[in-house]
Amino acid sequence: MKVRPSRPKLIGAAGLPRSGKDTLAELLIEKGYFGVSLGDIVREVARKRHADQADPISVANMTETSNWLRQNKGADFALRQALTKFKKAKSQKDYKGLLVYSVRAPVEVDYIHAHSGQLIWVEADDMVRYQRAMAHRREGKAEISFDEFKTQESLQWKPQPGIPKESQMNTGYVKKQADIFIENNGSDLEAFKKQIAQTLDP
Repeated sequence: MKVRPSRPKLIGAAGLPRSGKDTLAELLIEKGYFGVSLGDIVREVARKRHADQADPISVANMTETSNWLRQNKGADFALRQALTKFKKAKSQKDYKGLLVYSVRAPVEVDYIHAHSGQLIWVEADDMVRYQRAMAHRREGKAEISFDEFKTQESLQWKPQPGIPKESQMNTGYVKKQADIFIENNGSDLEAFKKQIAQTLDP
């Protein structure tokens, strides 16, 4: 595990759905970072783009929307939106830095590292994540089987045929580029928060 001696001005938080990256983000926001969920940016568009479906923000629909946005609005679309939000926010308040979470694309990882940032990956067992996902479904997400859960996630794991590589999500690449790994397979939220604190502030 590579841990830098002090927190950088730019942090990325990544991990597969329901791994615990949002909890990580909440703690960093409490520590003074301005947080932007790249997933929320895509989710807002997916709700409109797939409004005629029962599950507009399923992993499959989120993947399709993200790929569509990157092809039509630029590979760094979500990242640009996050930077714009941060620029506006820091003109009104002082922050330790910018936290972007739900990082899933190579362009986002490369930007973070090119600007001396740090990428944190939260890891959790597939079945643990599936059980969390089904127990805490967002509005617009239908109940699915474990096999379907894994099938939909595979669309984000590596570039898909027929779409420019630079415009796609690639969580396999993201994971390989992470600077810090945090495991989250338990059910004790406070214990997980303590683990995050010990890892980031040894």
